[in-house]
Amino acid sequence: MSRTAKVSDYTKELGPPKPMALDPLPDRPLVSILISNYNYAAYLGDAVESCLCQTYDKLEVVICDDGSTDSSPRILERYRLLDKRIRVVYQANGGQSLALNAAFHKSNGDIICLLDADDVFMPDKVQRVIDRFAAAPGSGFAVNRMLRVDAARRHLGDVPLLSAVASGWMRPLLSLSAPHVAPGLPPCSGLSLRRSVADTIFPLPERLTAYADTLIQVLAPLITLVVAIETPLSEYRVHGANVAAVQEFTENRLANLVVCEREIWHAWRRFLASPCSGLPSNFPIPHEMPPSPMSYAYARFRSRSRSCVDRQAISSDYFRTWPRSYRWYWRVSSLMPNWLFRRSFAFMYGQTQAKAVLGRILLAYRKRFRLCEQ
Repeated sequence: MSRTAKVSDYTKELGPPKPMALDPLPDRPLVSILISNYNYAAYLGDAVESCLCQTYDKLEVVICDDGSTDSSPRILERYRLLDKRIRVVYQANGGQSLALNAAFHKSNGDIICLLDADDVFMPDKVQRVIDRFAAAPGSGFAVNRMLRVDAARRHLGDVPLLSAVASGWMRPLLSLSAPHVAPGLPPCSGLSLRRSVADTIFPLPERLTAYADTLIQVLAPLITLVVAIETPLSEYRVHGANVAAVQEFTENRLANLVVCEREIWHAWRRFLASPCSGLPSNFPIPHEMPPSPMSYAYARFRSRSRSCVDRQAISSDYFRTWPRSYRWYWRVSSLMPNWLFRRSFAFMYGQTQAKAVLGRILLAYRKRFRLCEQ
């Protein structure tokens, strides 16, 4: 019997897992907005201004500048002197995880909101997050729909693009044979955590130099209930110099993705082995990372994959929670020539012009649907 089968069978015997118990929130909780910044001076002012213009004012904005070589430090010092709620940490360039760790270490909030330095919050973001946590006291992870925008903040579509925002107790739906990002979870600037949940996840692995928010997306639904806010409360800016939102993929970028995926796998495994997971000490935690979709994609980009054989080696557990469109894509991917696989991969995982057009069509449809409902 395979290790995957053993894990699945053992999980059934454990009975339904329970989410973390949370203490009540104070009447007026302190909210910490964490920003990691590296050379995003062109957008940093918009991000900070969106924090200072919140309708809820009991907050602190903790910004870690990760060794920027542009005008970011000058911008941050101006804002630090302007508003006492702003705290700035400077460090040598070490990557997103170390920057978020430094900001989290300096924060004191009952609620943690994450914000990329090139994104912005809507004015009522913090208040709506507080209201949703108050209405669902057992939830420690709030996620909100986002608007995808271009460099000039023109709307390109929604995030998530096709699915509803994730909600509820998702752990029973997630396999413990491989790490999962549940469908309907937005990226960094759409994520908010109760402090006790954040304490379980932080510090983030220092070698996870990018995609640190992916680890939070993986671990938080294993710990606590997810509460959804369907109203767009953040803007996800696609400007051509993003770390994650790219128009095309190269071998080097796929290589970095594979490294980050490996770090996420090891962090996920450490969580399963910790008392916080609620698993018994004899739970059969996987010892080795199985072939993954990203490692397969990297091999395809390098033309070093036996398409059908290598595709079949990927554990089906990776696809368990994926949207139908992604599962369909990976099923037919082995039949594509390498040139078509590269182009289709960019459409599925990047921010291409074709996806922007699709986003505008869906955004217009949703607006019309909302007007009809009213």
